[in-house]
Amino acid sequence: MTPEARIERLEAQLERLEEREAELRRQLMEAQVDQWRARIEDLEVQAHLAAMDTSDKVTELLEQTRARWREAKAELLRPAELAGDVVDTLRKGIEDGLDEIRKALVEARDLTRR
Repeated sequence: MTPEARIERLEAQLERLEEREAELRRQLMEAQVDQWRARIEDLEVQAHLAAMDTSDKVTELLEQTRARWREAKAELLRPAELAGDVVDTLRKGIEDGLDEIRKALVEARDLTRR
């Protein structure tokens, strides 16, 4: 095999690996977005099952977090190299929103126990 043929073979292999990496990154982003949806739904169920008056704050936080999730889900339709950065940015907002919802639910639960 000539050096040129070997180089072409390696370049083709590298291209296939890069395509596979892009696909795996996309799958990872999809899994993360689905995980966020599950966490949001879990918090909604907790709010309903706790039989507490869900405060306006919790309802608003849930809506904001769900809107961020919808944005992240929509970004998955974009090319992987563009969507990755945006999803990373949205990740922080979603995770912060989930933390705020948890705090508000704990506060609401503590108030109902008094």
